[in-house]
Amino acid sequence: MTVPVRAVAASLLDDVAQGSSLNKIYGRAERSVADSEQPLLRELVYGSLRLWPLYKGVTRQLLERPLKTKDAVLEALLIMAMYELDECATPDYASVSGAVDCCEQLGRPWANRLINGCLRRYQRDKAALLESLGDSERAALPGWLHKLLSKSYPDQLDQLADAGRRRPPFTLRINTERISVQDYRALLTEAGIDARVAGTSGLTLVQPVPVSQLPHFHDGFVSVQDASAQLAGLLLSPKPGMTVLDACAAPGGKACHLAELGATVTAADISEDRLVKVDENANRLNLSITSVLSDGRSLHEVLAPASFDAILLDVPCSATGVMRRNPDVKVIRRKSDIDQFAALQSELLHSVWTLLKPGGHLLYATCSVLSQENDAIVGRFLDAEKTAYSMILPQSVGETTTYGQQVIPSALGGDGLYYALLGKPTP
Repeated sequence: MTVPVRAVAASLLDDVAQGSSLNKIYGRAERSVADSEQPLLRELVYGSLRLWPLYKGVTRQLLERPLKTKDAVLEALLIMAMYELDECATPDYASVSGAVDCCEQLGRPWANRLINGCLRRYQRDKAALLESLGDSERAALPGWLHKLLSKSYPDQLDQLADAGRRRPPFTLRINTERISVQDYRALLTEAGIDARVAGTSGLTLVQPVPVSQLPHFHDGFVSVQDASAQLAGLLLSPKPGMTVLDACAAPGGKACHLAELGATVTAADISEDRLVKVDENANRLNLSITSVLSDGRSLHEVLAPASFDAILLDVPCSATGVMRRNPDVKVIRRKSDIDQFAALQSELLHSVWTLLKPGGHLLYATCSVLSQENDAIVGRFLDAEKTAYSMILPQSVGETTTYGQQVIPSALGGDGLYYALLGKPTP
């Protein structure tokens, strides 16, 4: 028996609010609703999380007294219902009655009058409630992150906040060994799918479609990959036969791109499940990639020293540059997490450096917009590692920083990735 989609969404949102990672819990929740309702579940969950800090600021005003901890799911229900009222095509009366019905499904039948009253007031007083929000709430950013971004990006703060509130663009990387960008765009047009050019080998669809509707997707003509992520392969610019290590490779988009460009790729990752995705992607694209299951911090114990011409190190990070794709970041991430990520990033960089041949280069990448995970890591590494020097990126991709470049995420453009290129001198 399937569970009503709104009740599943509210429970899922509450689990995230209690600290669960969306990626880890979403699949099971999705399987509990009817296939026909899965798109609505995704819209309610991801959309509510993108705007969570904003609607949390509204619930603060709607509730006369804070909810008891055991009833926190009702806050998630309110946030979800306000999102549905504002952003979905559901008639208002159906959004309200659907949320009220959830009270019983969530084991809180006594709350139906509370939820109904709050949502009626939101409909009536929405402008005043939004006007009373604080700056970080209005930007739909957690307070600690809003403060950091205000300091680091005063001129781009609105752009960053706006990108984080929007649905992400759906961008394809064309396998130009198989078909040109122009010819694939023509195939999309024939299929009734509009697309605009994104970078050198990408196309962004005006409206996302299931991959099953993409011409020759299963024949390996295209992959789904954000425009900023496509830059990694271009910045490493491998020559045919060049040996390249992708040290944190899963799910394999960048590793496959490097292989398409002619590199001999070794893809390493700490997660066996996620490494399977690398193999699946490589098989679909008819690419040969060597997989290695290993923690990046101990790769130097698994692979021979100085065995790669180039290394891509796309490190785990705060994901502050990809919040629209990982919107639970706005809820579960804490400022204290950044120091933990920074420590891991430094360890990874020192570990894989020994695997780089003299004369080779390493591309350090994050999907963070925070300098603590970007320039600060590279700067400390250069101070400590005398066999490393900073290189200028071969093309301009974003804002120039001390050691690299930062792509600022935008509503229609790529995600917020950071790139820095390091070289190892020949003796």
